[in-house]
Amino acid sequence: MKNSPRSSVLIDLAAIRHNVAHLISLLRPGTRFLVAVKADAYGHGILPVAKTVAKAGAYGVAVATAEEAVALRDAGLTSTILVMGPLYSPDQVEEMARRAIDFAVVSPEMTSMLRTLRGSGLRARVHLKVDTGMNRQGLFPSQVPSFLAAIRGIPEIQLVGLMTHFACATEDPASVDFQLERFLPVVEKVRREWPGIIVHAANSAATMCAPHSHFDMVRCGCAVYGMSPWQTDPLGSGLQPALTWRSQVVLIKRVPPGEGVGYGHAFRTAQLTDIALVPLGYGDGVFRALGNRGEVLINGRRYPMVGRVSMDSFGVDVGTEGRVRVGDTVTLIGADGNDRITAEELAQKLDTINYEITCDIALDRSERLFINGDD
Repeated sequence: MKNSPRSSVLIDLAAIRHNVAHLISLLRPGTRFLVAVKADAYGHGILPVAKTVAKAGAYGVAVATAEEAVALRDAGLTSTILVMGPLYSPDQVEEMARRAIDFAVVSPEMTSMLRTLRGSGLRARVHLKVDTGMNRQGLFPSQVPSFLAAIRGIPEIQLVGLMTHFACATEDPASVDFQLERFLPVVEKVRREWPGIIVHAANSAATMCAPHSHFDMVRCGCAVYGMSPWQTDPLGSGLQPALTWRSQVVLIKRVPPGEGVGYGHAFRTAQLTDIALVPLGYGDGVFRALGNRGEVLINGRRYPMVGRVSMDSFGVDVGTEGRVRVGDTVTLIGADGNDRITAEELAQKLDTINYEITCDIALDRSERLFINGDD
């Protein structure tokens, strides 16, 4: 039996191409552009996005895990792939070298793993990550000399990159300069011995607002997908949202006044009204906290989500005007008519960030479609 999709997630690859072009236009000529495609490209589809950005002018892509990198390489992606998260064993280090996958050295333990490559005949392309204030991954500046001493003279280790990561670029622009003050002395030291090293630090926010942090390459994530680093309207930053999430009305029930709707009767009708049922719930990635707080678009109009969001469904109060019928399209994220609901709007209601919204869509229960490809 062919499954009927309960929802459709549309990914507009033309929007992604637009965002790549817009972000590259902010860079000095020759500055490389790396796209973060970790976590299934923030819910947008890792392989189609990786192929799209490669054709759009990206130098390569960045992932979080060795498994993500191997899957991309096995799928035929030939451009640069950088693993930004830790590797956990010498076997993984060797695997990355065999597959010509760049990886970040983020801990002294990883430095020790590199020594196992001596005499292997492999060539590992490594990026040294320096912790300048994130206090998460990376070597502190004081640990960098020991790292350089450990790899010096080992031909199997090619130091190709030097990187850091900004902790507060969206919240506190001054923190970028604070971290750069810690990073620049390391850059100067490493460049004396490795003058061709690729230095990179800027995320989406810094790419858009801190040109002095661009160095040789920038790493953009959310902005590529048309999501604002500042959780504001992305159109105001020249970005086009790439993801639209839609479902449909499957049932309409006329409910008398004074009746409770859904679990716990968290919503009660004040008057006679029609409740439209949408076959999505928190099992699909619709946050339970949107009950009595969220809205959807149906036929170009906003309607409130009412009652608690269940695992597999939620209710919408559509009044008694008869404008909504079974089978009508329900837009949870995206545009309908002259109105639109953005991931940023949902994130604001939920006190979270836009890409948690897109990452949490349960794609095993939805149909994902890619539109406006350039093939």
